Amino acid sequence: MTTIAKSHDPGQANPFLVANFAPVTEEHVISNLQVTGAIPEELEGRFVRIGPNPSSKQNPRHFHWFLGTGMVHGVRLKEGRAEWYRNSYVLTDNAARDLKRPQLPYPRKTHGGSVNTNVLNIGGDLYALVEAGALPMKLDGNLQTTAYSDFSGTLKGAFSAHPRRDPVTGELHVLAYEPSKKYIEYLVVNTSGLSRTVSKISAPHQPMIHDTAITPSFVIVLDLPMTFNLVSAMTGKFPYVWNPKMQPRIGLLPRSGDADAIIWFEAPLCYVYHIMNAFEDAGKVVVDVVKNANYFDADVIKRGVKPPIFVRWVLDLQTGKLAETQLSDRSVEFPRLNDSRVGQSYRFGYTAQFTTDLQFGFACKHDLQTGETLEHSYGPGRATMEPVFVPKSTAGAEDEGWLLSYVYDQNTNTSDVVILDAQDFEGTPVATIHLPVRVPYGFHGNWVADCDLRF
Repeated sequence: MTTIAKSHDPGQANPFLVANFAPVTEEHVISNLQVTGAIPEELEGRFVRIGPNPSSKQNPRHFHWFLGTGMVHGVRLKEGRAEWYRNSYVLTDNAARDLKRPQLPYPRKTHGGSVNTNVLNIGGDLYALVEAGALPMKLDGNLQTTAYSDFSGTLKGAFSAHPRRDPVTGELHVLAYEPSKKYIEYLVVNTSGLSRTVSKISAPHQPMIHDTAITPSFVIVLDLPMTFNLVSAMTGKFPYVWNPKMQPRIGLLPRSGDADAIIWFEAPLCYVYHIMNAFEDAGKVVVDVVKNANYFDADVIKRGVKPPIFVRWVLDLQTGKLAETQLSDRSVEFPRLNDSRVGQSYRFGYTAQFTTDLQFGFACKHDLQTGETLEHSYGPGRATMEPVFVPKSTAGAEDEGWLLSYVYDQNTNTSDVVILDAQDFEGTPVATIHLPVRVPYGFHGNWVADCDLRF
């Protein structure tokens, strides 16, 4: 266990530095975790997630949730037991400097800034990911950072926090961008973890593109009004600013990569961090997104902006028009689905409550066939982070599986890993793994089965 000096005064007004957004100050290895209920024995692997956890003093007035040294959290499940919980810093150059640790070897192609947004299996290895600059960072089975990676020399520049894996081919489809470049790169990573650049898409205003989606024919390109601002970057603020003068648009890039053939549709004035899924339907492309009025910053509570909502955009290839339908009246974010349905028509999706005053709460199961939204409350003072769907080994139905999430309990200032049966969504959890520590609100995570890793 490693202890470092506390980075921030928890009494600061910036909401990203208080309560369960605040960083933790220790790295732990905790074994023999207490469990209520029974962990399904077929779950053998690691349930990992990541988020920013500032490792040095920064101006609290300027600190943004999207910034800060990454910290990986994980629970190892095997034979119906919770073997351990671990958390560790992602040792980029900046983090190594702040923590007074040796820098790791890496091909110096991009900057050594924070890597704090997603954890994913790529080609049998575990990686921490971020967008807009820093390379992926390889992790070992104990969640320790071992090196920067350019995928054996095949990754020529930046990567993304949100690759989309085609369930048919196993390939990852990626939209990558960097602040210094006025284009977006469309990359494909094969099942061996090697990358190739398929095409470059012109993006003169240098937009922030957090997510993408795929269909059998297209890659979804979100060109929305979040623009790189050099002054903000140079003064330590979040480097992307809301730019309502930009006409929002969504593009359909052919998966061949022909950037000249991209089809653009005007979109509503909004920002989209996350797409649940996209698919094709009789001459139309359906894209289900969480629509935000603009973007998250430390003044979000004061502005009284509209809550994020789950909507469907239908792009008509014949008329060139976009039609929007609201799919739920809940204020939600962090959408997930059964990943075997990526790029295909689907019925069920899952989200976490997320409000304009930066509060998490219940989980939702959305039935996109009936329009019904179910809620699972984790109890008073308890709030789920992003829910992750894991299909059962014998699954026949789309929603036959487990829903895993990290749940913060403000009553004890600790966190649990809660496992639900997705087909009994409102019922009692199958298992609750009790952690004697707090896992801060972060961003993304995944279930990574032992059989999918090579260590």
